[in-house]
Amino acid sequence: MTTWEVVGLVGQACFFGRVLAQWIASEREKRSANPRIYWWLSLLASILLGLAALKMGERVLLPGYLINAAIYMRNLTLSPGGTPGESRLGPIPAALIGLAAATLLLLWSVEESTGAPQLAIYWIAIGIAGQAIWSTRFILQWWLSERAGYSHFPLTFWWLSLTGSILNLAYTLQLESNIFWIGFVIAWFVPLRNLVLEYRHRCKAA
Repeated sequence: MTTWEVVGLVGQACFFGRVLAQWIASEREKRSANPRIYWWLSLLASILLGLAALKMGERVLLPGYLINAAIYMRNLTLSPGGTPGESRLGPIPAALIGLAAATLLLLWSVEESTGAPQLAIYWIAIGIAGQAIWSTRFILQWWLSERAGYSHFPLTFWWLSLTGSILNLAYTLQLESNIFWIGFVIAWFVPLRNLVLEYRHRCKAA
């Protein structure tokens, strides 16, 4: 195992840790929760996996890690929970930045996909789609948090997470290294569980 594979595995461990922390917090609150440790672990994981993807030549995955890292940092500056904070970018600037980031992500992924001739074109398309959904879910979460003035997870975020995790698992299973797919093996479960908890909470509230 190479040094960068070890770095990637540590990044995946951080991703698993954030999922576990958010899941436990959600089970305690009986609805979708937003603990700050989720964002700290997400930021560290994105940095480590982004470096691993760059050094290992998996550049289709790199834009998602970079864009998400910026969104994780922004969420750390927003007030968690349901209390509007003083730091607010505003929905329109956030939407414009998010659109630019999503466009950059798509263009980069299409360009870098030519560097993976060993994969069939449909697997590359699945990888691009999975990364686009996986990354734009945080752009959506960021925009809605900016509009509300506090960091939170909307229902759409969990639906996109569920879809993106399935596509990413399918794509990363085709790669030679196993450090990328292991993070998606159970990634579908937590968004599914959050959807169940949130819908139950809303039913009780109604």
